[in-house]
Amino acid sequence: MVQSYAAWEKRVRDLAESLMGPGSEPLRGHVLDFLRAGEHGLAIETLADWIGDLEEPAVVAPADRARVLDLASDFPEETRIRVRRALADPASR
Repeated sequence: MVQSYAAWEKRVRDLAESLMGPGSEPLRGHVLDFLRAGEHGLAIETLADWIGDLEEPAVVAPADRARVLDLASDFPEETRIRVRRALADPASR
């Protein structure tokens, strides 16, 4: 990762906190647990999967989707592909 792990983890934590409401507490816990365990790829993939599975995709602004993609940009190609796929328009999957 180009940026420090601590800075990256803070960005993911802040994004998860801002996007996931009270009904998403278990999933937010998974993202935060992955961060604590150093499983950064799983943390960003879990966040992207949650966004991609929303019944109302418009709940997450395009700018926030772009932030998730940016957070995945330094990962291996397999992770980037999974994140892009999770965030893709369901009609294009």
